[in-house]
Amino acid sequence: MKKRMLAALCVFCFAVSSLSAQGFHYGLKADLNMFKLDGEGINPNYTLGGRIGVFATYDVTKKWGIQPELLFSQVGPKRADDFSARYIHDSNDGANKNIKLSYITLPVLLRYNINKMITVNAGPEYSYLFYENDNLLTYNRSAFKRGNLGAAAGATLTFDVLHVYARYVLGLSNINDIDDRYQWKTQQLQVGLGINFK
Repeated sequence: MKKRMLAALCVFCFAVSSLSAQGFHYGLKADLNMFKLDGEGINPNYTLGGRIGVFATYDVTKKWGIQPELLFSQVGPKRADDFSARYIHDSNDGANKNIKLSYITLPVLLRYNINKMITVNAGPEYSYLFYENDNLLTYNRSAFKRGNLGAAAGATLTFDVLHVYARYVLGLSNINDIDDRYQWKTQQLQVGLGINFK
């Protein structure tokens, strides 16, 4: 796990250092993350989480560019009341209702600058689960797969050194690691603020 996180950080830093100064910006960002996990045995309502991390933008042309990010994300889905009925042979009857999942997330987005203020972006997002706090299953088994691939799309409003953004991320991976009967897929709505250092 630590090796993968270090490798992702090294790739990000190398990409940042290899870009030319013109059209290149970087900074910090944070957002509120409304997280939903769809699937049998899980409460289908949105829950509030958060993300924080670093980003870089590089405009290849006046209109088009790329935006990689490296983020720490924490979300909290909830166990549904029928979880034990769905997973009779695996469930822990005394499991907590609240679940905490922590991810390292790497979106790589394509940017289109409508004008100097408004940008739309879209692209893939990969999340790696490095910590989970749940006791859903017996024998301390994990209920969640480590990797989650998603598709992200959103818009950004830039005000000099500050920008605000909204984004939707649709999970494409089944993150249910209990069995193959039911699929668990994520949805996320994010509203955040970024600070450009350069």
